[in-house]
Amino acid sequence: MSAKPKYINREITWLKFNARVLQEARDKSVPLLERLRFLGIYSNNLDEFYKVRYATVLRALQLDHAAYSNIIEEQSLKSLLNDIQDVVEMQQKSYDDTYEQILKEMEQENIYFLDDTEVEENFAEFLDNFYQNKLSHTIAIYLWEPNIEKIPELRDEANYLVVKLGNRRDEKPKPEKFINKVKKWFSAEVKTSPTSSKENTYAIIEIPTHLFSRFVVLPKKDGKDYIIMLEDVIRYKLKEIFEIFEFETIEAHSFKASKDAELDLDQDVQRSFMDRISRSVEGRRRGEPVRLVYDKDIAEDTLDYLKKILHIDRYDSLSPGGKYHNKRDFIGFPNLGKKHLEYEKIKPLVPPALRNVKSYIREIEKRDHLIYAPYADFSILLKFLRQAAIDPKVESIKITAYRVASESQIMSALVNAAKNGKKVTAVLELRARFDEANNVNWSKILQDEGVQVIFGVADLKVHSKIGLVTYREKEEKKKIAFISTGNFHEKTARIYTDYTLLTSHKEISEEVSEVFDFFESNYKVKKYKHLILSPHEMRYKIEEKINREIENKKKGLPAQINIKVNSLSDKKMIDKLYKANKVGVEVRLVVRGICCLIPGIKGLSENIKAISVVDKFLEHPRLYWFKNGGEDEVYISSADWMPRNIDHRVEVGCPILDPQLKKEVMNTFELSFTDNVKGRIHNNTLDEIYQENELPPNRSQVSIYNYYKNLYQ
Repeated sequence: MSAKPKYINREITWLKFNARVLQEARDKSVPLLERLRFLGIYSNNLDEFYKVRYATVLRALQLDHAAYSNIIEEQSLKSLLNDIQDVVEMQQKSYDDTYEQILKEMEQENIYFLDDTEVEENFAEFLDNFYQNKLSHTIAIYLWEPNIEKIPELRDEANYLVVKLGNRRDEKPKPEKFINKVKKWFSAEVKTSPTSSKENTYAIIEIPTHLFSRFVVLPKKDGKDYIIMLEDVIRYKLKEIFEIFEFETIEAHSFKASKDAELDLDQDVQRSFMDRISRSVEGRRRGEPVRLVYDKDIAEDTLDYLKKILHIDRYDSLSPGGKYHNKRDFIGFPNLGKKHLEYEKIKPLVPPALRNVKSYIREIEKRDHLIYAPYADFSILLKFLRQAAIDPKVESIKITAYRVASESQIMSALVNAAKNGKKVTAVLELRARFDEANNVNWSKILQDEGVQVIFGVADLKVHSKIGLVTYREKEEKKKIAFISTGNFHEKTARIYTDYTLLTSHKEISEEVSEVFDFFESNYKVKKYKHLILSPHEMRYKIEEKINREIENKKKGLPAQINIKVNSLSDKKMIDKLYKANKVGVEVRLVVRGICCLIPGIKGLSENIKAISVVDKFLEHPRLYWFKNGGEDEVYISSADWMPRNIDHRVEVGCPILDPQLKKEVMNTFELSFTDNVKGRIHNNTLDEIYQENELPPNRSQVSIYNYYKNLYQ
């Protein structure tokens, strides 16, 4: 691994994060089915890595080296791609070993996977009925000959079988005859290519996991549960599918292609921004493949044709693997009624002041409230918005939305408010990667219901998570603001940890209102007393606070920097922390994912310690805590410490002013930072080492939930 002593390349440190996910799958203290799901999370993460990060490096190498900002400046992009491949191959070996071990342990729990060669007679009738009544008419088949260089675009999210029919004895039936017969059997769109004199015929079958579970649960037998993969059902019926052909051999191997997920926006000024986003999302389906994963037992000629028709070049990643791919589907593996093999579900807590509330506005007027989901109940925010939607005093509701659920209760509350005559404004970021389609769909619905929809800011992504409710009380206009570290997304709120502040603080709510003014009129750039806003102020304000800690340390005053973020890759910020280290400022970091800073290096970072917590929930909050000579300053924010967040996005950081809530945030940070069960130490090796300390066992996510249970008694 090529690395400068001061930094780790962001792609390599991202792969280190995914190694920590893989550790969870290996950890036998984790419930068995959760370990299987962690394998799914690892696979899903790696898919996104190739579609986004690897694709970015590849584009830079092929087109323009300036398109990629490498924190290790002297490392060549070719060298980086080689490093990535080496790390992934090493992790893949561990992944495969872990998968085999989990399968053995599942058999000890009477859960068995069968493949197409192991179907017993008593399962045959079930599979025949499943295939004939449900599966057969959903299968999409494409036939092609070796001389064909282009096939229909394959879906990026799909899993495929490539089928080879060998040694044909007779001439292939005419294409139109085949089409008519297959349409009759399968009601499927089947395309054919010109005939060839060569012996083999090839076909691609899409596994319809968008319609069915990948895991077909077979009838229970002798107290044992049996699972067969959907593609194995197709393999089991392969000869029947292609019985119209004369062939002596037939074989099917799985593959998938990960495509470049970058949006290429056309510059047709006559088209609306929403229309261009919609067209670009559709165009993503036709993106160039950057990685081909395939069954290592595939025939060499079949692999050659796959590479040819998918236009795989020498820089694209080739990953031979086992029989099954798209293991991200393990995230949705059924529990089969075996609750002891899953995490125990927690009951979200409700602060005493917000239980059985008649008026959320009245309660928030009394004091600020902090929701730390999923420990606290995120539905508090939903109920507040539902109530605001029908409250006669409420005049307007404004919100930013980065990732929107396909069935969003937040968006439904906005529609409800608009129908009740409230003025509703939604700032939707249409360029939220992989959620563009949902956001486009909701923007249309909101506009149809009379909601004012603002499509972000030119040249800036709107990543902030803020909202504002304006109401009138005895001729006085009042405001309540809500500021979060995570998306207003009720589904992810059950598995992501995030803070959301509800406040009627006059100056903060007024500043949030001014941010919305900026969204409506981008020339209205203001300075803020309380909020920290990027791209205009965040960098220099944070640098000022770090400088203050440096000066306080020199003066002998309390000085400490505590940061919790998802990613730390901004070189200037890292250098600033190194500068604080030189004068002895203690720097404590909880960085879940990318961490390009190297802690614990004498003369560079010996006063810096950085850990990562990977556990049941996805750690997602961003908080900045500065000791400030003993007068602690605490901020929650939507911004990680990455160049894109600080310089190229609209992000909002907000101070926690209420003493009790500030104490909550500081206490929960301490629990995270001292985690000696699920905390791993950041370093400049590929070894993922668990943190050890002299404290009693502290699994922070359990400790934080217990902390709030005691606090809310």
